[in-house]
Amino acid sequence: MATDTRRPAMNPASAAPVLSPRLLVGGGLLLVAIVYLVITSLQTSAVYYVTVGELLAKGSGAAGQTYRLSGGVVDGSIDRDRQHLRFSLTDGAASIPVAHTGTVPDLFGYRAEGAYQDVVVEGRYTADGVFEARNIIVRHGPTFESAEGGDVR
Repeated sequence: MATDTRRPAMNPASAAPVLSPRLLVGGGLLLVAIVYLVITSLQTSAVYYVTVGELLAKGSGAAGQTYRLSGGVVDGSIDRDRQHLRFSLTDGAASIPVAHTGTVPDLFGYRAEGAYQDVVVEGRYTADGVFEARNIIVRHGPTFESAEGGDVR
């Protein structure tokens, strides 16, 4: 008597685990929630900078909005005391007054090659046409050298 050692043929469809519809719906909802949170957090945290001309072109619709504004400091426009700083920012075609209260970066106002440094200011554009800056970021080239004689401002 011979014994049959053959294994019964497996059905490939029955070998795959069966996921319940509740698990699929729950996983899909979780995935949608994660994607939604990532997209909304990127939209609220991303603030791109605009030029002075672009901001002024928005007209009265720009008032009250938060922006990062890029431009160069107008020569001779810096007016500062212990707590306040006022200057004008330009993109070469238009200029806008900027007011800042708080800490000013050390390099702000430093003359390089006969022109003030370019800056990016972050803040709010007011209805009366003044940009109220919360932060000032000084933009400079890849090289920075101290003034001759070791006098560094």
